Amino acid sequence: RSAPVPPPRFVQELDVLVRARYPLVYLVTSEEQRLEAILSELADSHGKALLGWSVAKGFRREGGSKTAAALDGAKEPLAALAAIEKLSEPSLVVLKDFHPYLQDPAVVRALRELAHALKSTFTTVVLLSPTLVIPPEIEKEVSVLDVPLPSYRDLLQLLREIVGVVRQGNRAKVDLTKDDADQLIKAAQGLTLSEAENAFAKASARDGRLSKDDVPLVLEEKRQVIRKSGLLEYHPAEERLADVGGLDLLKAWLARRGAAFSDAARRFGLPEPKGLLLLGVQGCGKSLTAKAIAAQWRLPLLRLDMGRIFSGLVGSSEENLRRAIRVAE
Repeated sequence: RSAPVPPPRFVQELDVLVRARYPLVYLVTSEEQRLEAILSELADSHGKALLGWSVAKGFRREGGSKTAAALDGAKEPLAALAAIEKLSEPSLVVLKDFHPYLQDPAVVRALRELAHALKSTFTTVVLLSPTLVIPPEIEKEVSVLDVPLPSYRDLLQLLREIVGVVRQGNRAKVDLTKDDADQLIKAAQGLTLSEAENAFAKASARDGRLSKDDVPLVLEEKRQVIRKSGLLEYHPAEERLADVGGLDLLKAWLARRGAAFSDAARRFGLPEPKGLLLLGVQGCGKSLTAKAIAAQWRLPLLRLDMGRIFSGLVGSSEENLRRAIRVAE
């Protein structure tokens, strides 16, 4: 029997913070739905109520039961913070997209006072937001956790669930070996769970079949992620090595080293190729070769334009480069 899979590291860290009665925890993520499921399990394990707040709907209790009377109608940020302080039961309170209100000095002061008040209780406030905004007044009160994108194991579980649903409903034919599934999951890495679910569903709906031929389709879903970053360009894998003349030594190396991306190579301990420098005069085929390599290895091709990095139109050059690298990773 295999040992139980430990929870992700950030979940373990969050669990420690809740047990240590930290009053304010800031989770940086755009995956609300995924985090709600994680926080629900965490609240259950600690015997706490899970309450969610948004400016649109006010407070809602996980599980559908009625919220406490103190929370009714507390849609405004200041009223919400005041209501949290009146809670009588141990709770995890999730404030969704609260960062815009941290520009208001009154809200910042109220949050700071709430943090002091919660230190003697068993309630933790979780700020859930895709961007990190922490005013200096509350820097010392807040613990920040960056929520990583779904891991390989998360995407594998998602693919298994989708395959189960597809087979049960006879909606599409599933033609995947273990290596094919590995390629599909690798293609989906870097997507959120919701984006990956949409990509797998689109792949099976396109031709009524889920197979390794859908890898390029899953990679295409990344085009949206790259496009929204504003710093990188995504190039679809349309070229082939056969389109590149000569370079026989390079082609032989690409064919040989391409196998290093497989699961078998990882188990063997074979390192993946880290980089390739193409040097030559204009028009000799460097860009064409780069596109052909992406197609040969079934990997997405991202182009980083240094002119855009240093243009000053999107942000500071250093931050632009950091953002581009984060998106590529």
